[in-house]
Amino acid sequence: MSSMSTRSTTSGRAHYKLTRTVTGTDGKTHTETVEMYDDDAVKLMRGLRSNRDNVPDLDRFGFRPLTDPKTLPQLEQRNHRLIQSLKPKSTSSSLSSSSGAGVTAAAVVPAPPKRSTVTQSNNEFVQDALQVHNELRRRHGVESLRLNNDLTKLAQQWANHLASTGTLVHSKTKYRNVNVGENLRCQSWSITGKEMTQSWYNECNKYDYRNPSYQPGTGHFTQVIWKDSQEVGFAQAQGTSMIYAVAMYYPPGNYVGDFDRNVFPPR
Repeated sequence: MSSMSTRSTTSGRAHYKLTRTVTGTDGKTHTETVEMYDDDAVKLMRGLRSNRDNVPDLDRFGFRPLTDPKTLPQLEQRNHRLIQSLKPKSTSSSLSSSSGAGVTAAAVVPAPPKRSTVTQSNNEFVQDALQVHNELRRRHGVESLRLNNDLTKLAQQWANHLASTGTLVHSKTKYRNVNVGENLRCQSWSITGKEMTQSWYNECNKYDYRNPSYQPGTGHFTQVIWKDSQEVGFAQAQGTSMIYAVAMYYPPGNYVGDFDRNVFPPR
């Protein structure tokens, strides 16, 4: 994956434009572009301030100034009046966040501007996500996940909570007395189970199989293909201006020290 970012000022607002090239599951490359004003970036980050573990990894997409803890208050102060008067806009943005046994990760992901509406029924979304998960897992030589209705219900409860509160934080949900592995995503345009899964899997471009370990910006990918994870539940929920998607895995992945036994290169 390659990326390029630029920054300019329009009408007193810092304007960021990012173009990146990604490789899909079919091996073909395509270009994604996102444009964001600094006040929109602030809004996204403010939603994560209650959990610093989930501060997005903006470095990898060229938003380095926003990763400095000192920068956020400055941007908030600068844009306070504007943020207070902002109404929902059509600005396209998305966030993903992953939690496993001992690590969390988050990333801002650029995408094409589309309207925030659910396009798949819940059952279609779940079956789509399960199918793509298992196609990708087979590529890495690990067994398919089984759909677990209890995990799906728990995922739906948390997706509904995220949609009602407009936040992207992990649930700390327990299943069989164990914290579940959890991948989250929210975005301002329609989402499918395939797109959700593919967005997490695309982090494979950053993973170094020669150094099997937790690597920043790859936690969603490693949870998707984690060998010891056997069951999964998926859900989506419509928020005011964003769609929220949740995947819960059992047993959880991303155990520090176990990457060499659970994350394998594609065959």
